[in-house]
Amino acid sequence: MISQKIPAEVSLVLDKVKKKLPGNYLLLLCLLLVLILGGILPNLISGQWSWLDQPRIGNIQKMKIIQKSGIKLSDLKTIDQQRREIGEGEWSVQVVESPDGKRITVLLKPQVYYKNQPGVEWSDINAIGHWNQGEITELRIPTQSGGKATARFYRAWKQNTFAVVQWYAWLGGGHYDPSVWYWLDQWAQLKRQRLPWIAVSLFIPLEPTKKLPTLTPFALSVAGEVQSYLEQNVLSQLTSLPPSKKEK
Repeated sequence: MISQKIPAEVSLVLDKVKKKLPGNYLLLLCLLLVLILGGILPNLISGQWSWLDQPRIGNIQKMKIIQKSGIKLSDLKTIDQQRREIGEGEWSVQVVESPDGKRITVLLKPQVYYKNQPGVEWSDINAIGHWNQGEITELRIPTQSGGKATARFYRAWKQNTFAVVQWYAWLGGGHYDPSVWYWLDQWAQLKRQRLPWIAVSLFIPLEPTKKLPTLTPFALSVAGEVQSYLEQNVLSQLTSLPPSKKEK
């Protein structure tokens, strides 16, 4: 289930606004009212209420192709790719090999239906292996637009040891916390748009005696290439359709 709490980043911004505008709460409320009415008035005039259904995602077939065929990465050779059911959805499970022989598992779960929300992907992945999990840190992955996607980065081990990188990728950014996506998608819907997402989970072999930070540069390189491919070849090709139309 997706958490609908306001992310810490949003709460921090609101606290800063309150400190800077201690005497202008009325003005702030008026601005919020304008934003809300901006989403309501067009529906009031047309007689069609957008919250009765969500804007759909055009060209969503691009997402379904990922499940079937995976992705192509310039510096990594694909050894195997399969479509598998994991938890509550179907994933592309792809094994790629680096020039030095390191084999990385790339798991991708795209949003293949406009009502699908992220939320259980990381627990679904963990359920298939029941790995022990180390302390979670963050990686900041560059995006094509100059922004950043925030991934969670941790050590996982059982019979083998891995460095794991996980995030929800979207156009221009991404985050491992589904509540961040939720609020951004709500904002997009006010503008009759959507924020399609793709869950990404990378398993990179890690020698048991080595510390996680030793793989940070390599993990950032692979994650950056995955984010770049998804933005350029999939996410940038999607469009938003009014609720009354169907996906193509």
